[in-house]
Amino acid sequence: MTDEPDEACGEAYVIRALTSPADDARVHVGPGDDAAVLADGTVLTADALVEGVHWDHRHSAEDVGARLVAVNASDVAAMGARPSWALLTLSLPVPLDRAWVDGFARGLQGALRALGIPLLGGDTTRSPLGVHASLTMAGWLVAAPLLRAGAGPDEDIWVSGTLGDAGGGFSLPDPPAPLLDALRRPAPPLDLGPALAEAGLATAAMDLSDGLATDLPRLCRASGVGAVVDPDALPISAALSSAIPDPIDLAAGFGDDYTLLFTAPPAHAARVRDLGQRLGVRLSRVGRTTRTPAVILQGRPWPAGWQHFEGAGA
Repeated sequence: MTDEPDEACGEAYVIRALTSPADDARVHVGPGDDAAVLADGTVLTADALVEGVHWDHRHSAEDVGARLVAVNASDVAAMGARPSWALLTLSLPVPLDRAWVDGFARGLQGALRALGIPLLGGDTTRSPLGVHASLTMAGWLVAAPLLRAGAGPDEDIWVSGTLGDAGGGFSLPDPPAPLLDALRRPAPPLDLGPALAEAGLATAAMDLSDGLATDLPRLCRASGVGAVVDPDALPISAALSSAIPDPIDLAAGFGDDYTLLFTAPPAHAARVRDLGQRLGVRLSRVGRTTRTPAVILQGRPWPAGWQHFEGAGA
């Protein structure tokens, strides 16, 4: 069972301190989801990558540029939208490493071209503490947005892809290539969120970036439900299960997977599976929502999830 420690002194505290409910007719969805939604259907998000926090020596400059696009596009897609444009803020140390900048540009531009969206501008500045890159990305909705709120009790909990590969790439001293690739170059299922929204199959959804152990309680709290998760149903890759004898805690707790977490009524299960097959996306039903607020991993303690400000003072 989770007690969600970030509520007291972590990321949730920072968000509450900085934001207030959006009382504006132009804003349909304000703070609290993966992205904001304007009344005209525009979706807006911003995500940052910080040197030494989100990447290290295992990542090339191209990896960082491509990753920056992927993590923002994942938020847009989790809302049921498709990316449309981006703005970049880039802070760089001196002296300027031109080779690093060129590599970052190749990764960024290649990922944007793959999405068919332009970089419209942004800002560059000097940084005394390493590289800081932030992308603001907009998207357009294909249907009603997918929100974290909306799940009801006795619904199926689904995840896309496999869980824990990036964690294995980070944690193991000599990780297999598939795990290291997952850490360096996340590949979110960008067609899945819009397809679920258009088909009306999902009741709630969110980008699974901080790990199931952190993100599922967030979705449950927003929806006013609890959850029971079957550890045997968690999708584990062959590379991870071969490298780690018991990967469940890593798969549920590490994060950086950039897959999609969503809920759907049991009556939609066959259609959900058909959609996954049509898109070529692995979908796994890992549990169910409950009327009680507890979030439980059957037969095991709830794993420690990722906290941005672990150990922060009051």
